[in-house]
This record gives sequence, C-alpha cells and structure tokens, in this order.
Amino acid sequence: MKKVTLLNVQLDNFTKSELLEELRFGGVVFTTNVDHLSKLQDSPEFCRAYNSATYRICDSQILIYASQFLGVPIQEKISGSDLLPAFYHYYKNDENIKMFLLGSAGGIADQARKQINAKVGREMVVGAYSPSFGFEKNEEECQYIVNLINQSGATALAVGVGAPKQEKWIYQHKLQLKNVRVFLAVGATIDFEAGYCKRSPKWMRERGLEWFYRLLSEPRRLWKRYLIDDVPVCWLILKQKLNFYRIPDYVGAVRHDHLPSMPIGQMLQGAGLLSQNQVETILLDQTKQRHLRFGEILAQRGWLKQETSDFFAEQLPKLATKPQKQPIGYYLKSAALLNENQVSTILKEQSQFGLRFGEMAALKGWVKQETVDFFLYYIFSGEQSPLRGLSREQLTSSA
Repeated sequence: MKKVTLLNVQLDNFTKSELLEELRFGGVVFTTNVDHLSKLQDSPEFCRAYNSATYRICDSQILIYASQFLGVPIQEKISGSDLLPAFYHYYKNDENIKMFLLGSAGGIADQARKQINAKVGREMVVGAYSPSFGFEKNEEECQYIVNLINQSGATALAVGVGAPKQEKWIYQHKLQLKNVRVFLAVGATIDFEAGYCKRSPKWMRERGLEWFYRLLSEPRRLWKRYLIDDVPVCWLILKQKLNFYRIPDYVGAVRHDHLPSMPIGQMLQGAGLLSQNQVETILLDQTKQRHLRFGEILAQRGWLKQETSDFFAEQLPKLATKPQKQPIGYYLKSAALLNENQVSTILKEQSQFGLRFGEMAALKGWVKQETVDFFLYYIFSGEQSPLRGLSREQLTSSA
C-alpha cells in the first residue's frame, strides 16, 4: 500500500475498511494529527515511539488538505474516534477479539466498557482501567496495569491518555502484553464512548474544524496547542512543497531504533522461554554470585542454553535495527532454538501443509507460538503486523 510522507512521518494511505481487515493480523495503530506532527519536530523520544507503529494513519482533515496540496492525496481520514467503534463493530462476532480500555478519568473507562458491550451484544470489552495522573512515571502502577491487561485475556488494547503519552506507553510496554495483538492509540475516544464528552458536529469534522470545536469546549487546556504549538506545521508543509523542508537531524538516528532497551530477563520472559519466578530466582542468584552473568546462571541451572541467552543479550538487539531482514528460521536457528535438521524439515513440509514457518515450528512442538510471535514482533515491529510473519518468498527461502 502506498505511503504518503508528511514532514518526517510516513502515513499509510488506507481506507478504513482496508485497515480493519489488516488488523486481523494484529498491529500497532497511531492516528496522526497536526499536533503529532508538531511534537515530532523536536522530540526524539516521541519519534522513536512513532517508528514502532505498524500503521500510521491520518486523523486530521487539515492533513487531508495538506496531502492534496502536496500532490499526494490521502484516501480517507480515519480518526481514533471513528476507528474504535468501527473496530468493535467489525469484529463483534469474532470471539477471539477481547478488548481492554486504558484511559480517561476515574470510572469513565468502565462506563465506556459497559456501553460498548451493550452495542455489540457480548462481553467484548473484558477490562477497563482509568490510570492516575502521571501514571506513566510510576513503574509500580505501570506494572499493575500490565498485569491487569494480561490477566484479563484481552487481545486488543485501546489506550486513550493523550499524545505523546499513549504512544510512548504502548512503545515501552507492548512486549510485556503477551496476549495483545492489536494496539490502538485513540486519544479522547474513550470519553466519547462513555458519553462523557461530545464530538464536534459532522459538518465541522468534514471541514477541518473539529479542532475549533474542541478549543471552544476546553479553551484553558487547548488554547496553547491549537493557537501556538501547532501553527508552525502549516509553514513546514509549505516548505515541503517548495523542497525546503529539512528532516530533523535526530530522525536518522532513531529510524531503526524501534524497540525500547529491555533487560535480558524481560526479553526471555516475553519470548516465553522463562517464567517470572525463574527470572526472579536468577536475579536473586546474581546478588550472591556477582561475578556471573544472567545467562551463565541460566546455563548453570540448566534452564537455557548459554548460546540462547547470549543471542538475546548481544545479537538480537543489533539484528532488530538492521533494515535487511532474514527469514524467521534464521533467527530461531541463531538463537539455538532450532537446529539445521529441524529447519530443513519445516521448509520441506511447508508447501504440503500451507502453513507459515513459525506455525510449523510451533505445531511440531519445537518452539512455542509465543516465542515465534516475540521474534516477529521484535524483529519486524514497525514494518509489518506481528502475526503476519514473513512473505511466502521469504518463508520458503533457505534459512
């Protein structure tokens, strides 16, 4: 699908129906508006989080006008407020889709949960949580939220705590959310779903005046964003049209740095190779044997091969940043999770069963599906959906 470049962001030129079908395979969706473009001009941290998204879609009629001005028209505006209801209606009969709502003030997310479930006719939203102010800086509360989402069994997460907070939180915690396959950053949408706030009239949204409606509704909170912070974006769009726009210097440095740094124990736990109790045991052992590395203690206990822990600690973070990707079998073999004979067997049998490489490996019981999903997400995050795997050409090539 063709992408449209606005300043330093590449937007996916999807229609809503195309995006909804794509989400069958999972993915992280950020909804780009003028305020996002403004913040992305001078925030490496926000840019890094933005690069982690599988899909970046247009959430602004003003950006629709900008794309037309630049001669690369975007097909459709898809705001978070439109995407969330479209998503739950599209998948209302899919029992595998279970949602969790994170955001809004106390009680509002839970009210939205009840409203959505009433609309779809089943308990589609299995959990909701309204975090405290500044929760993103409180690691204890963040871990509580992670555990709450994991325990709920949710496979889709809608986060509505405002930008750039919601995008950064997804970026920092997505690998800990073992069951979640779809991540939606949806801004004020949870408030709308709960009936706590009203959206602007449709005619205003269609004419690019939704920002004006919100400004009138919350002038004290939004005046600076709309009247000062976001105005320079118009000038930058003009500079892009005239080929004078310069991408911020930091962008190249973070372009492929799409995943947060993670402790080795957290990575192995996320890949389903260690339990939380095992990680805690190793960390306790380290306090007594400070001369030994995490992986050395693992090997000592016989829980994991030394070469596997070394791969996760040293090679995987580097491989994830490389633009050229290898077949999934390459990574599983490099991590000593599959041997040469197992890789060859899977490649021979793929055409017979019509399954992806990772699916075959999991079906045979040689690796966990959770491990395969981790590799796909870690290596290919920001480039393709976590469950889609590689193309058939890659999957059938030599590992």
